[in-house]
Amino acid sequence: MGIVSKLNKIKTVRISLRKKLITLNLLLLILVTFAASIISTIELQKYYKQQILDQMSIHMNEVEYVMLNSNLINAEKKYDRLNSLARNSHTRITLIDSVGIVLYDSNVAQDSLQYLENHITRPEIQMSLTEKIGFDKRISASIHKPMFYTAKTFNREQAVNNPLLEKVCFIRLAIPLKDVENVLNAVLWKIFSGGAIALVIIAVISYLFAYRLTYPIHKLSVVADTIKKGNLEARFEHKNKDEIGDLADLLNQMLEKLRQDLVQLRKLEKMRGEFLGNVSHELRTPIFAVQGYLETVMNMKGKDQKKQKKFIKKAYHQAVRLNNLLTDLIDISRIESGEMKMIFKKFNLSKWLNNIVEDLKESAEEHNVDLTFLNKDENKVYVIGDKDRLKQVIINLVTNAIKYNIKHGRVTVGYEQNGDKITISVSDTGRGIPKEHINRIFERFYRVDKERSRDVGGTGLGLAIVKHIVEAHDNQIFVNSQVNKGTTFSFRLNRADH
Repeated sequence: MGIVSKLNKIKTVRISLRKKLITLNLLLLILVTFAASIISTIELQKYYKQQILDQMSIHMNEVEYVMLNSNLINAEKKYDRLNSLARNSHTRITLIDSVGIVLYDSNVAQDSLQYLENHITRPEIQMSLTEKIGFDKRISASIHKPMFYTAKTFNREQAVNNPLLEKVCFIRLAIPLKDVENVLNAVLWKIFSGGAIALVIIAVISYLFAYRLTYPIHKLSVVADTIKKGNLEARFEHKNKDEIGDLADLLNQMLEKLRQDLVQLRKLEKMRGEFLGNVSHELRTPIFAVQGYLETVMNMKGKDQKKQKKFIKKAYHQAVRLNNLLTDLIDISRIESGEMKMIFKKFNLSKWLNNIVEDLKESAEEHNVDLTFLNKDENKVYVIGDKDRLKQVIINLVTNAIKYNIKHGRVTVGYEQNGDKITISVSDTGRGIPKEHINRIFERFYRVDKERSRDVGGTGLGLAIVKHIVEAHDNQIFVNSQVNKGTTFSFRLNRADH
């Protein structure tokens, strides 16, 4: 996936990231608040239940104290005193004997006590027999209201000789359950109100945090959108020293690489266009020439064999040129695509160069050029390389030196030893290459003298092939030239022990 495609996704990521952060924080807050409320409610219920039990235990002790220490000489005074105590403590006081008969109830008239049910089986009474305090909550059978009951056994040992108290076995207090529930509901309301306020506060903080976190990504998405529209000069600016800053730096590096790649791509596109144009032109010229010569021969009248032979020879030379051009095109295509593999082996440099020079002497003589190998007497220098491809290099360089030389000029081939490197050179006494052309002579189809190049049958690809083969040997081709004095091409190979 390209960099622009990746950048296009940032805006979508930014929106979903902000929503996810806010949603996640709110969900966590709701969960924590709910859990805290449940736990708090349970604990507070336990706490207030114990507080109520403790408070009612105190009230029952007060009732017991009043009963034991007040001068209750008759039933009427006992009722008045207990009624006053019940009103002041906002509780319902009940006194019960050992068999469950109600002796006193602050909410029931004295003459109606006989109609009350037996209370011995009441849960709080039964529980008080084994525990310090018994308790229960239920709807009262006598007043028909939800009540919370507590009960304890009465200290009868201190009530000896007191006929008003000696029958009492249990003291029971009750308060409306509504009062207890009102307290708990008030507490719950405070808990949930506090949770709601905390939820709102944290929601605002979460939004601000998410906005601050995603704002730099939003800035990145804006730049990405600009780049999408074609502005490759845009840059991801940031002040963050965190992962977002690292991301911006990485995107800037990717964008810089993209700019370079696009520049290179445009250059390659331009070269490709020029190459196709050059190939088309180079192919068209010999093809049209061959076609023209053959048509001339076909249309010739009479039996002038000399003229026919002349045009057939010209057609042949153009066909040879066309064949050379196609061969060079195939070679350079294979080299640049990596299809042409180099096979590196050790070989005798002097013997190898001497054989190539001997093969090319006939061509040199045809052009009135003297071709000489300078190291003919040496036979102990070995190098590492691909003999076949390097032979192509030497043939191209020597052939050019012969074709672009002057009459009775010289071409010399030789080498020099420089430690573990061997420098091979091909020199001529030709016209030389002007300085403004030297940097471009290795380009495909580039010619210093276009007319002369076509006249001598050059394809315009020889030096490009030379450059590629030499670079495949981890070296480079060097050129030293002076106009009207000559040119020297040289490159290096690694020396090998023989």
